[in-house]
Amino acid sequence: MKVEMDREQVMVFTPIHRIEGDVHLSSTQRLSDRLNQAKEFLPITSARVYALDGRLLYETDVVMVNKSHIVMMLERHETL
Repeated sequence: MKVEMDREQVMVFTPIHRIEGDVHLSSTQRLSDRLNQAKEFLPITSARVYALDGRLLYETDVVMVNKSHIVMMLERHETL
């Protein structure tokens, strides 16, 4: 059975990077639910990885972020 997923635009900060992209959530799931799952890595799609000084380092279809390295995560909105 295929589960319909919603995309939530996020901005993730690690100690050395800022990552912008999409986290996929089921229709009943919140971002906090996804972070609290036992899985060690969080996939972020349509990802852009920046140095903390704002330089774009690379873009990729998907990046797997180790959740233990996440310092802060923000939901992005079109007005940002």
